[in-house]
Amino acid sequence: MLSRINHRIYAFPTVLFLFLTLVFVSAGVSIQSEERAARVSKANTVAEQVKISLEVFSTERIQALHNVMRNWPTFEPNQVDWFNAQALSLMGMQKGYSSLAFVNAKGNIEWIATPNSGVKTRLDNRLVGRPMSELGLTISSMSEKFESTLIFSPQTQHHHILIGRAISPQEPEHGYLIAGFDVQSILGVMLGELVGPQFNFKLAADNAILFESGVLVNDGTQVSLAPFSFITRDFTLSMQSQLSPYNTGMLVIVIGLIMTALVSYVLHKQLKGAVSLSDSQQRYLTASEASLDALLIYQPSDEDFVLVESNSYSRYLFRGACDVLHAMTLSEQMRYLELHDIPKHVQSVAETGVPYESHLPLTSDKVAPEWLKIQVVKAANNIAITVRDVTERFKAQQDLKRSEEKYRRLVDGMHRHFVYTKTVDHTFIYVSAGLEKILGYAQETFCKNEPKYVRQVPDETFEIREIIARGNKPEPYLVHYQSSGGKSVVLEFSDTPILDDAGALIAIEGIARDVTKELVLQEEVFFQANHDQLTGLLNRYAFDAQLREILLHTNDSAEYTPFSVTGKSGGINSKTNVTAINLHREPAKPSVMCFIDMDRFKLVNDSCGHPAGDKLLKEISTIFRQFVNGQDLLARIGGDEFCIIFRNQSLDEVTQCLDKLLLAVSNYRFVYDDKLFFVGASIGVIEINESTQSAEALIKAADNACYKAKHLGRNRYFVFRENDSQMAIDDSENQVLHALHKALQHDGFELYSQAIMPLTVPQEEQGAHLQHYEILLRLNSKESGLISPGLFIPLAERHGLMNKVDLWVVDNTLKTLESNPAHIDNVGKVAINLSGITLGDEMALHKIAQRMQSTTVPAEKICFEITETTAVTNLNAAKHFISTLRDIGCSFALDDFGAGMSSFTYLKNLDVDYVKIDGSFVRNIVHDPIDHATVTAINNIAHSMGKQTVAEFVVDNATAEVLRKLKVDYGQGFALDKPKPLAHRVQWRVKLASA
Repeated sequence: MLSRINHRIYAFPTVLFLFLTLVFVSAGVSIQSEERAARVSKANTVAEQVKISLEVFSTERIQALHNVMRNWPTFEPNQVDWFNAQALSLMGMQKGYSSLAFVNAKGNIEWIATPNSGVKTRLDNRLVGRPMSELGLTISSMSEKFESTLIFSPQTQHHHILIGRAISPQEPEHGYLIAGFDVQSILGVMLGELVGPQFNFKLAADNAILFESGVLVNDGTQVSLAPFSFITRDFTLSMQSQLSPYNTGMLVIVIGLIMTALVSYVLHKQLKGAVSLSDSQQRYLTASEASLDALLIYQPSDEDFVLVESNSYSRYLFRGACDVLHAMTLSEQMRYLELHDIPKHVQSVAETGVPYESHLPLTSDKVAPEWLKIQVVKAANNIAITVRDVTERFKAQQDLKRSEEKYRRLVDGMHRHFVYTKTVDHTFIYVSAGLEKILGYAQETFCKNEPKYVRQVPDETFEIREIIARGNKPEPYLVHYQSSGGKSVVLEFSDTPILDDAGALIAIEGIARDVTKELVLQEEVFFQANHDQLTGLLNRYAFDAQLREILLHTNDSAEYTPFSVTGKSGGINSKTNVTAINLHREPAKPSVMCFIDMDRFKLVNDSCGHPAGDKLLKEISTIFRQFVNGQDLLARIGGDEFCIIFRNQSLDEVTQCLDKLLLAVSNYRFVYDDKLFFVGASIGVIEINESTQSAEALIKAADNACYKAKHLGRNRYFVFRENDSQMAIDDSENQVLHALHKALQHDGFELYSQAIMPLTVPQEEQGAHLQHYEILLRLNSKESGLISPGLFIPLAERHGLMNKVDLWVVDNTLKTLESNPAHIDNVGKVAINLSGITLGDEMALHKIAQRMQSTTVPAEKICFEITETTAVTNLNAAKHFISTLRDIGCSFALDDFGAGMSSFTYLKNLDVDYVKIDGSFVRNIVHDPIDHATVTAINNIAHSMGKQTVAEFVVDNATAEVLRKLKVDYGQGFALDKPKPLAHRVQWRVKLASA
């Protein structure tokens, strides 16, 4: 009955509160509706004004552009000045233009004018000379009407509208006119004049927000106009009047709610005294029964304590022994549960009032829990004990401890790695034991003094820390440290940001590994890949890459700085990167290229052998190094051919240097095995400038100049000039060229061959196997006698005859084989060399393919050889050439493999069957461990790709025996077979087969 009365009393203030709330909210909502309608009307009016202003602005500018096109002069002596005057006048009278450009009939930007600087030409504007298609405009769409595009400028961070049209649609040869408008600047001025701060708005085009002020709120007051045209593009405008800071409706609601709450509170306060004490007791009892802790109340009794109250969970916790425990005093209960120390602590709490808390193991088998958390507090004259079962928590903690110990054993046992933790300011607070094995510092010592041990940090350290601060994981980075032994150690760090629930950075963790040996190996491989092993100079591959970079920067105002070219790698801190870097912004200076061919080098090789030639090349390289500085390029690009590029020196300065170089070479005496040799150098010189078309054309011109220097008497230089492109050919070259033409017309060549012997077959059994041989070419002239291929082949390449020579060799080789069918059965592979010119000649490929399809010689008997340099230089052409002839059945060999050390990268992309190891590695393999290791590596890599290997320059039986032990498949050289006419070989094999 009392409870029902209490509920009725409490209901009155609630009903009153609801009634008053309804009254005030209704009034406030009505006022807000009226204000919202007023805001919509105001936004509509301003939006229409903005639209009209933008359309008027657009119409005036487009009409002005029409006027310029109508007045465009057909015949004007200086159209640039006329265009400049018109552009500046137009941009001065009508604001908003960012640029005005004239585009020629080909679609390339010819002049461009800006409001402040007038017309820009190609010399001072990067856009001039570029096609307008890069700006999104096309000729086809601009003939009859204005075409527009919207672009974003990274420099100004603004959007620009570009519109353009043909000056005369009937006469497109007059070109096109393009106008640019800085959208943000225009809108900033116009909208600032029309729209006050009391409006939020957004102007967009092509899904891009061009201008925005404030935030549009979706409350029903937003106004969006239909798309309208602004400078030929459709724009959309959304606008909203801002809510008044004095919201009358909301003010009414708030004041009403405050008054209602005050009235209800006063009433509630007056009725609160009517709540009976039993309600409080009931709540306490309910909470006690719902507790997950056992609650026990004891009162003193005869120097002990007896249980007077307990909740339901205590009966559950001590299930099975509950009835027994209820009949016992506290001391008896603790003895029963084998908790012998508890009574002493309870007595202490009763006397002192200081609470007691402990975690205790429960060893008794009479109750279920294994671990208990016990709290004892004094409650007036009684004692309150709370007991919680923490068995699962302790088991989890023990499992976690075992897991942490296992993890620490794994971390501390990692080889050349360690785990670390850093604070948000990148201070180390933990490193695993692996660090001590790497750097030699104790873990604590390293954390305290880490900055002292740093030798070099990444250049992008700031960017890395910015990435981590944003909660993202950066790419691994390198830091150079000094170990406790004074050595340089490079560590690769992989940072992982640790974030809290709110996404804030709280720590950095990661794994570091020692990459010192890897970097050293990479630099050694890089050096070998870009330097000649004999002289330590740049090789052909690296030189070509550097030359292309120089030509790329010839027209740039920034000075190009190459990497060091005269010495070997300087360790893990040296910068050996083929990619050049613009380090300075200085005016570009001229460069001069010198192509050097050693005179009488072949005499040394023929007289004393290749070891003598190698020694000569090393000593000559040392002489050349004396005449170049750190910014010049010096490379060995062939057997006895070198190239120098003198940077930032005029032609006169270079020729003075060459005079000294030639004098030094002339004074040099080469002595070998008591023999004295005089050598010289023929040098072709050419200046590198803006007219240089390509690296290939540059080298060819320098080679021509070098050839001219040789024919002028050797040991001199000859400067190639623009008007020297048709240099006169001297009498001896004329004779060779005449013999070459005559041989092509009258079959004056003679085919020779040299056997390629299987090294994995015992020598006494080789006669029973199919024979493989390479086709060689000789030119025998009645006037000049036997002409070396070293003379007529370069001449054929220089005069564009090499593809004809290749086609002659292919055709006549097949004719010889076709006329000797019995010989074909005894042939395994016939190797035919193809030049780089033929490799890139689609017509030559078509003729070779037709000849292979029409011959009676099986295609699988023919193997075409292409050089490594040719394949790498013309990779796409090589792949197409190989694919076409492989479809017919021919096989391919990659000749001179390893000379540039770039082949490992491209070998996977070239579908060749054989790899011919360059003879420079083979001829000294018996005595040179580096050559031995190189041949081993090439052979193993080729075999792993399923390709067979052929070793060139097998000069003696000792070399052949080493190659057999390395399991090289085939060998070629004077020790195995000397070249002989192909006709003799064919007849001998036929006679041998008949016998």
